[in-house]
Amino acid sequence: MRRTFALATPLLAGLMLAGCGSLVPPMQAPRAELPESFRPAGTSSAPQSASHEWDGFFSDSRLRQVVGLALADNRSLRASLAAVDRFRAQYRVTQAASSPEVRATANTGIQGTNGNSVAGLSVNLGFTAWEVDLFNRLGSLEGAALSRFEGQQETQRSARLSLVAEVANAWLTLAAERQRQQLAEELRNSQQSTLTLTDRQYQLGAVSGLQRARAQTAFQAARGEVARTAAVAAQARLALELLAGQALPNSLLPGGQIDAATTTPLPDLPGGLPATVLLQRPDLRAAEQALKAAAFDVGAARAARFPRLTLTASAGQRSTELAGLFDSGSTVWSLLPTLDLALFDAGNRAAQVQANEATQRQVLAQYEAALQSAFREVADALAVRDSLAERLAAQQAQVQAAERSLNLVEQGFRLGGSSQLELLDAQRQLSAAQQGLVTLRLVEQSNRVALLRALGGRWTAGS
Repeated sequence: MRRTFALATPLLAGLMLAGCGSLVPPMQAPRAELPESFRPAGTSSAPQSASHEWDGFFSDSRLRQVVGLALADNRSLRASLAAVDRFRAQYRVTQAASSPEVRATANTGIQGTNGNSVAGLSVNLGFTAWEVDLFNRLGSLEGAALSRFEGQQETQRSARLSLVAEVANAWLTLAAERQRQQLAEELRNSQQSTLTLTDRQYQLGAVSGLQRARAQTAFQAARGEVARTAAVAAQARLALELLAGQALPNSLLPGGQIDAATTTPLPDLPGGLPATVLLQRPDLRAAEQALKAAAFDVGAARAARFPRLTLTASAGQRSTELAGLFDSGSTVWSLLPTLDLALFDAGNRAAQVQANEATQRQVLAQYEAALQSAFREVADALAVRDSLAERLAAQQAQVQAAERSLNLVEQGFRLGGSSQLELLDAQRQLSAAQQGLVTLRLVEQSNRVALLRALGGRWTAGS
């Protein structure tokens, strides 16, 4: 035994020296050429002092509470949390593989020949088949598992951010639908007043049956629009409650006031924001961790082509009698190094290296594509944002002009200077302009939420 161990020692030393180098390829993610900063038109050049983490992004307390409920009860988010726990456990399993497994055994047996029998007792403590990580194969597997765990954490953060954005958009959409419902009710009431006045005039012979029929048609159309907008608002509420994972009380829902969108202001994007903040997006961080994991996989596959050294060792007591189990001279031990080298595997290990290298190239291309997609999302949101201020001002001016026009037509109709057709048309024009303003306000608010999501949940650089 001593001679065998002495002969194996130089071999083990040589293998350990040979295994000092790493077989993992470079893992640094490529850095795209970024513009100096995002400078959207119409924004201040000085960064705002307020925090722009998503949890401080919404000023309306009702919306913040709904977002909190969704983060606590959303079923899809629970699934992503379970996935993080699964990857954490898988990393621990891989990490444990690099440590020896110590076992204690005790056994007894009887052997006999020619009518004679001898009882044997033994107690052993040792480890079995512990691999000495000469070429960092186990270290590479552990690194890959850690990168996948950290990547899953970023994926879960991305799911949280997506849920926040979806809840905010659903809440703002419900506010807009309730505003549209209120506008439809106001138009219906206006058309009903016109119909009542027209009926009175018809009974006095001041208007024709055609004019009366027009007023009835306009009123019934407005009545149907109220029913339609009420159904859409109910669907918007159900969509919000589905994201929240529970029924919501009315106290947490937006009202139907026409100016409700202006009472839920969202912060604007500060000017001069460094474009490098885009790299904090959780999906890009997850893609970068996937790139690291792929590099570790290549290193593990390369290491698998080299000899693998495993050690089996044990020490214990052995005796033919229980009383003498721990007496002097009953101690036994063993150390069995095993060197495993595949001489012929039909190219299996080489093909595995090639497959992992191809996977690394694939993941690299996916990372670059994700980076390009992220820049496009920000660019698209900023392109929409550049024109929103002017569009909102023009739409507000259109609403004010339609209000003045309706007032003039109503005065003229009462005095006989305006026709019924002009009155009905002025009412519809005002309602359409107000509906357009509600839609545009929703677009403006949703655009800010889209920017928050596209920039990774914060508008300041940070980890």
